[in-house]
Amino acid sequence: MKIKTLTLIIFLLIAFNINGQIKITGQIQSNENIPVPFAEIILVSKDSIPLKMELSDKNGMFTIESERENFILQIRQIGDILYNKEFQMSSNTNIGIIKINTTKSLQEVVVTLDKKLIERKVDRLVFNVENSVYASGGNGLEALKITPGLRINNAQISMIGKSSMNVMINDRLINLSGEDLTSFLKNLKSDEIKKIEVITSPPAKYDAQGNSGLINIVTKKVKNNTFNGSLNSSLSQSKTSIGSGGLNLNYRKNNLTLTSDVNYSNGSMKPYQEYSIKYPNYIWEEESFRKSFSNSLSTRSTIDYKISSKTRIGGEYSFSNSLPLIKTKNNSFIYNNSKMLDSLIKNESRIEIKRKTNTYNAYYITNLDTLGRKINFDIDYVNYESKTDNDFYSNSFFPNGTIKPDNYFAANNFSDLKIDIVTTRLDFDYPTKWINLNFGTKLTFIENNSIVQFYNTTSRTPVEDTLQSNTFNYKERIQALYFSGTKNLTEKLDFQFGLRAENTQTKGVSQTLSQVNKNDYFKLFPTLYLNYMINDYKIISLNYNKRINRPSYNDLNPFRFYSTSFNYSEGNPFLQPYVTNNFELAYIYKNSYSLLYISHIKNGFDQVTYTEPNSIIQRVTPNNFYNQINYGFLEAYSFKIKSYWENNSDISIFYYKTNSNINSIIPDISNWSGSFKTNNTFILDKEKKYKLSLGFMYNLPSIAGSYKLSSFYRLNLGFKTNFFNKNLQLSINAIDILKTDKQTFTQYVNNIKQINLDYRDVRRIRISLVYSFGKELKIKGRIGSNKEEKQRIK
Repeated sequence: MKIKTLTLIIFLLIAFNINGQIKITGQIQSNENIPVPFAEIILVSKDSIPLKMELSDKNGMFTIESERENFILQIRQIGDILYNKEFQMSSNTNIGIIKINTTKSLQEVVVTLDKKLIERKVDRLVFNVENSVYASGGNGLEALKITPGLRINNAQISMIGKSSMNVMINDRLINLSGEDLTSFLKNLKSDEIKKIEVITSPPAKYDAQGNSGLINIVTKKVKNNTFNGSLNSSLSQSKTSIGSGGLNLNYRKNNLTLTSDVNYSNGSMKPYQEYSIKYPNYIWEEESFRKSFSNSLSTRSTIDYKISSKTRIGGEYSFSNSLPLIKTKNNSFIYNNSKMLDSLIKNESRIEIKRKTNTYNAYYITNLDTLGRKINFDIDYVNYESKTDNDFYSNSFFPNGTIKPDNYFAANNFSDLKIDIVTTRLDFDYPTKWINLNFGTKLTFIENNSIVQFYNTTSRTPVEDTLQSNTFNYKERIQALYFSGTKNLTEKLDFQFGLRAENTQTKGVSQTLSQVNKNDYFKLFPTLYLNYMINDYKIISLNYNKRINRPSYNDLNPFRFYSTSFNYSEGNPFLQPYVTNNFELAYIYKNSYSLLYISHIKNGFDQVTYTEPNSIIQRVTPNNFYNQINYGFLEAYSFKIKSYWENNSDISIFYYKTNSNINSIIPDISNWSGSFKTNNTFILDKEKKYKLSLGFMYNLPSIAGSYKLSSFYRLNLGFKTNFFNKNLQLSINAIDILKTDKQTFTQYVNNIKQINLDYRDVRRIRISLVYSFGKELKIKGRIGSNKEEKQRIK
């Protein structure tokens, strides 16, 4: 019933404005009182967006219609702007005779403007990459490093105050994540990027899933009738090495645009972990030596065809095949309270994983008129398959190293996961003279089928343990309606309001347990934005949005997956989504950006490692058990210290407080924290061929959910140059030079302290080569809508 009411509101808004046409008439004459025929009469918005165009007749007369009361009227001839004036009118008007100087064009006056590095629109921050020295000659990932409010950590992109993030190219979500996303961004030249838009509070047209932000990378206009591409390769060396290579191709001829890229990586890393549990009567200390092998191939192809001046169709196909292999050796030392060794448990495991993803997208875009009204239709299909084969065994030893009898244990834990996601989206942009509307609908259909099998191989003969094997089926359906309206309340004040309604049904079935869990809920997600321009250099904005975090599909599977013989994880079919409310106040002054934010989580869920005083078993499972408030302040600044030295820095101070609903098991925690990041670029020669970069970041102790995190910092050094008329680029980067990018996670469960040190083998040297090529073609005569659903695949 609520969805029907929302639909009625949307279409009443449309009907209220659909016929609001204002007719403007007049005559164009030269200074000599001679009518000027075939002059271009153009209506332009305050944002310099053309709205409509007509030509004057042989007598210089013209008639043009507008759906806006405020507009700029321009008169052009042979590309010259000969008249430019702002009007405000609410009824049909004859503006009389307009005199223009036809003998002197405005092109004779040269106006030089220093474009701002940072700007603010009503719902987003704009970072103009083309004005940055650091970003020039680099790639998309390097450009994101210096964008205010963003963090790049171990090639993972995050946003200040957000738990996750999506990436768009020219307003279209791209179906890539993890290594596939970073490979794509490395292939994208920063010189091809016009600007990066940081959307910390996404408008109503985007999914409410996840407390996430959006990054929209706007590329420069592609020159028609061209063919270009690039070849890239890199070698990253730490204790072990990882090599990667890729090819990117772009073809544009007349109305057809084709793009394609392929990337491959192979190698290994050696992350290290230490784990400590302070039981009342003994201490458990564990060290984990891991070697993680990567073997990944990904491809992506797009096609875009312009059927007419108003209509485009296109599609995208992407494929990813990954074959990770993880070999782990665990040594668990059990000490008494006098720190005397009581026993030793050795565990070895080999995990083989096969992951395969196929993604298909098709879209249709048509412009209804010259005022910006358009229809956008998308349909997506994702097929994801993952097979995991985990062989492990453990043995126990006395302090003198002799084997304890009857303590050997071996098992094989196998899982098979298949996920199908179908989404469709119909979106309308509908500007009117009173308000600019956007509205639409999205439907999501998700099928998740997983099988977990457990075989006891202690006797060398596999014996299935049916109590630890399971078949789990999960279905999810989401129906969404949304609308938003943007209006200039005054010349300096912009306002945007949106509302998204999502109706969700889920059903999880554990066939082995004969257990069925259903959910059916309806939620509204409002968004609100205010943007006030004090002057050209000072802007203040306020926004609010509400988001929902749904559990990943594996989080809902109730059966166990063992990492060692005494440590296993299991899902929770009773897990509920949680809601986050976000408030932000931002201020821009020239090239500085200030942000004050507040976020509140209600009934949040997190992974908990449950431990008992009289048991060595460690059970990891997610639960809804806490409420959290966090607020913080970010100050970012970009400036040139010298003509050869550009600096991009930010500092953040924030506070977290997590209140537990199961205080007897997991206590409340709170903490003030902060972070600092600086990136410096030094130009070493007059031709700007050689560049040196120095980056440093530091994080104070903080909180993530129910865990306390230790401080960490990282120092990076880079060198960049080019050859062969800038077609070949060489980059050398030293990452985490001091080997300090390591964190400790601390949690208390049942008054038992758990400490986990995690180092991901970050320190390394990386050498990269990128070769670019291309040519103009001699002529005779988009990137899908299901990114949010894919992110829940783990």
